[in-house]
Amino acid sequence: MSLFPVDFDAFALVAQAAEAVAEPKVDAAFVIRVLSRVFHIMFAIIIGGGLFYLRAVLAPAGADACFAGRRTVWARWVGVATLFLIVTGMFNYITFVREAKAAGAPLPSPYHMLFGIKFLLALFVFFVAAILAGKTSLADKLRGNMGRWLNLAWTAVMAIIIIGALMRTYH
Repeated sequence: MSLFPVDFDAFALVAQAAEAVAEPKVDAAFVIRVLSRVFHIMFAIIIGGGLFYLRAVLAPAGADACFAGRRTVWARWVGVATLFLIVTGMFNYITFVREAKAAGAPLPSPYHMLFGIKFLLALFVFFVAAILAGKTSLADKLRGNMGRWLNLAWTAVMAIIIIGALMRTYH
């Protein structure tokens, strides 16, 4: 009898578990998934960071000073970022759901609920970012209370980040 009994069966179980966690197969599909996530995060940073910068740095000077004739540039970036976020977000969601289903572990309904909430919040953020850069009378009216709209949009951005982190726990 040994002072330090060793359960070699436990080591065998750990070794089997380590073998089960395989490295990803680097193929075209893998590269596309990685690029989709990178673009999704990059364009989320552009919109979220842009809104934060508008609120924290530029908006206190007023709507006219805020854009200083550069509203068209912001509008273009909002449009591009919105397009990429919708396309990559839907691609990432569909790919993840399909992979989970193919692995025989369909995702629980809270995952889909979180995605729905995140998507609706994102639509609100896109709306605020676009309308503040818009040329309509509604845009002019909303820019009159720019700080409030930017606060709401930034709160939605923070909620989206939290929900995204919760969604990652399902991976």
